Amino acid sequence: MRAVQKPEGIEEVVLKKIQAETLHTAMKKLPEMQRRRMQLYYFEGMTYEQIARKEGCTKMPVKRSIEAGIERLKKELKKI
Repeated sequence: MRAVQKPEGIEEVVLKKIQAETLHTAMKKLPEMQRRRMQLYYFEGMTYEQIARKEGCTKMPVKRSIEAGIERLKKELKKI
C-alpha cells in the first residue's frame, strides 16, 4: 500500500515560512564563526570533525562553538 501524504494547508505553509524567517533573523545575530559552524553542521550536514578539518582546528572548539550558538539562539528566540 502506498502512503499518501495530505497536502499542506496554507496555515502550515505560512507558519513554516515565519519559523524559517525567525530562525534566520536570530542566526544573523550570532558571531560569524558560530553562525558559519552552525550552518555547516545543521544545514549542510557536516560533522564536527569535518568542520574542524575545514577550519584547521580540533573537534572540541567546533563542538563548544555550536553548543554556545544553540544557547544563544534559545535566548534570542525567547525574546520573540
